[in-house]
Amino acid sequence: MKQLQQITFTTLMALGLSACGGGGSDAKEETPTEIVHNGTTYGFVTSPFTDKVWLDRNLGAARVCEQLDDEACFGDYYQWGRNFDGHQDSTSGITIVQATTINGREPDFIIKNEDWVSTDSTGSERTINWSKTDGSSVCPVDFRVATLSEFQAELLGTGANAQNNLDAFNTFLKLPSSGERSFSTAGLVDKGLKGRLWANTRNGARTGIVFYDSGLLNLLSELRSQGYPVRCIKD
Repeated sequence: MKQLQQITFTTLMALGLSACGGGGSDAKEETPTEIVHNGTTYGFVTSPFTDKVWLDRNLGAARVCEQLDDEACFGDYYQWGRNFDGHQDSTSGITIVQATTINGREPDFIIKNEDWVSTDSTGSERTINWSKTDGSSVCPVDFRVATLSEFQAELLGTGANAQNNLDAFNTFLKLPSSGERSFSTAGLVDKGLKGRLWANTRNGARTGIVFYDSGLLNLLSELRSQGYPVRCIKD
């Protein structure tokens, strides 16, 4: 079986939201309570630890999780750095042919390759892609894919101190054990047993993930062709 690689982090940034001042008008502008992106409606949740605002569910999820093995909240399974192009659907077609650009619109999930694209070996282009906040990437306007340090602040240490998949579900993020879509077979494995989430943090030829099962929660790194859910944070 493939081996997950552990990442060591030495520094945590203090995370917080900027306060927005009024413009001198007595009229109060209503704060949106939800946003629609790529056909899915999302709500917002605010971290009790960092005050950061997150989407209330994984990208593509029909609802907020009601239990850790709730399939309606698993969401879509993205290959790291890829756009919303159809491949993220768990029933999409498959191909063994690598993409030649990260901006392609091929709808198939790419298997049998450790990376789904033959260019951008450093991952720098895909890091930029998943950092966009204009709504042209996978996250809604004003949101981007979270980094490993942001997940660490919420789930470990001074955050929730989560130690397993049940703890992950019981956080304000309500993280499900959605399993993964395998890059070797395109099959869905570990549903209801283990959880993974992509982070927008590179680690050599691999990329950071949050991993949790019944025994632990940790920050690891994985091959970029794996299919994992995505959670977005407000920039």
